[in-house]
Amino acid sequence: MKRTRLLAAGLFVVAAACSGGDSTGITTTDDATITADISSAAADGIAEDVDVMQGMDGTLGHSGASLLGPGDWRPGLTGCNFLNGSFNCPDTLRNGLNVTRTITLLDAQGQTESAYDPLLTASIHIVADISGDRTHGPWTATVTRHRDITITGLAGTETTRTVNGTGNETVDNSRDTNHPRAYNLTCSSTVTDVVMPVRATDGGNGWPISGTITRTCTITVTAGPNAGKVTTRTITITFDGTSTPTANIGGTTFTIDLSNHTATKH
Repeated sequence: MKRTRLLAAGLFVVAAACSGGDSTGITTTDDATITADISSAAADGIAEDVDVMQGMDGTLGHSGASLLGPGDWRPGLTGCNFLNGSFNCPDTLRNGLNVTRTITLLDAQGQTESAYDPLLTASIHIVADISGDRTHGPWTATVTRHRDITITGLAGTETTRTVNGTGNETVDNSRDTNHPRAYNLTCSSTVTDVVMPVRATDGGNGWPISGTITRTCTITVTAGPNAGKVTTRTITITFDGTSTPTANIGGTTFTIDLSNHTATKH
């Protein structure tokens, strides 16, 4: 009888560790657990990328079609100083995040412009630094993000624009407060041919139509089982014109909710 009970207990532990549900009871920081835990950080970074691209001027606070209404769109340059071919903009604070940005307007020949022209401005080069504390549900972290993107296809009357660029970020003490584990992430990213609708009235809904963003992250476990463990993940999101595109995180498929900055495992 005693041996039977021990065997049953052992099977229960194995079943709990492999269940794929709530990971609160996991006693090791295995690869699947790390992937699930960092999905929140990945979703937040991806959604913020899209927010920046929707604004087309490095600012935050757009998040969907409602703020991309009809009318003559112009990059937000209020308070920015034009110097040496670029607009240097004052820091802004949005939802606890500090944003610093430099904007360069270019014509079709690649010459800088001192003012935006809806017909003649062909591209916008944006360098933005964003930092602060992030919270989405039980997930919390301090983030520092740098983006260097170029938006093309602006000359004339356009219905879409294309974004390419690079970036890097650190996510310190990424933690789900329901679990004892925490992480530090250092990531580099590449934006490849992300096509954005200009505004909802052009037939789009404000979300990227196509293209990808790929992040490569080095992850250090800072608290919980296996603290000190270092691993890597590649995160690739493929846009499809909806607010819930699919992302591959370390070989596992997630749905990213761009409105709520959340990830759900398939």
